[in-house]
Amino acid sequence: QMMQLSMDDKDVSDIPDFALLETDYVLGDKKIGGNAQTIIKDGWLHHTSFLWDYVDEHMGYLTLPEKQPDYRGDRTHDDFLVKLSKHYGRIGGGKRTFFKEIKNAAATKFELEEYTLQDALEVIDEELGGIQEFYDGKCRTKVVEL
Repeated sequence: QMMQLSMDDKDVSDIPDFALLETDYVLGDKKIGGNAQTIIKDGWLHHTSFLWDYVDEHMGYLTLPEKQPDYRGDRTHDDFLVKLSKHYGRIGGGKRTFFKEIKNAAATKFELEEYTLQDALEVIDEELGGIQEFYDGKCRTKVVEL
């Protein structure tokens, strides 16, 4: 149980278990983020966008995706997704506490090395020729100036 690693002194007993269900990160049976992966010759990148908060009314703009995980069933977005702020927003530290727990849980299974954003950008520049060049050659995503 992820939350028991370093939060034993806080009342977190009502927070559903964090898990990987099919290809989604969930609390209980509710999705908490979207994932994407890319695998290339020399590496692998996994990216997750966690749902800390969102405007409930905006969910009405979303259509149901054609491809859906089996565990979703026929649930609407409201019944399928959960805001992390609903559970972690009431705990001291909020987002920081959540990400600390993610790091602690990962450290029980993997050897972790921390890098800054600057470190990552330097690797992209030095080893991949820059971010736009990486995207142009490896995926369909484009970096645009706004």
